[in-house]
Amino acid sequence: MTATPDELRKRATRLRRGVGQIGILESILSAAEGPWLGAMDADGRGTAELRMHLAGRYRVTAVVTSAGKLSMIQISGPASGRDRERVLSPKPALRRGWDEDEPMPKQPQWLGYLVDWVRAASTDVDPRAVLAWHLDGADRRLAAMNETIESLRMSLAEREQLRDEVAAEVTRLRTELDALGPAQ
Repeated sequence: MTATPDELRKRATRLRRGVGQIGILESILSAAEGPWLGAMDADGRGTAELRMHLAGRYRVTAVVTSAGKLSMIQISGPASGRDRERVLSPKPALRRGWDEDEPMPKQPQWLGYLVDWVRAASTDVDPRAVLAWHLDGADRRLAAMNETIESLRMSLAEREQLRDEVAAEVTRLRTELDALGPAQ
């Protein structure tokens, strides 16, 4: 998930989706202020799936049918407990994070709920948090590279030791062969 909202907008229009589907995707992308990153996929039946995250703290997945209806929304944020992840779905088995105190919105209200959630998430993450998240990721990548390089160095040292042993054996065998004299 590395595409910016502008790149996702271009991808959405290239997918040649229905007007309703592009409208829903555009509404979500327009609400995504700041450094959101994401990816978009489409299946053979024309359903589009938009996945985005904001500094690794907020994540959203929205599935939009070719008819322009949201068929599933999955959101997660830094809150603790069961509010961390919520799923809006017409299938009761897939729904998560809702109760009597806060019931799941009805399907016609899903887009508004999602757009409001994305806007709120956009204002919650400041540039410092985004830079800290990028720095954290870069630190992990650097540590992994250093580990790989160290592993390669150790492997190379083992290979050089094996090479030296084989070279010593070749020298010993040549010496023995020379000591036997010419072949008859």
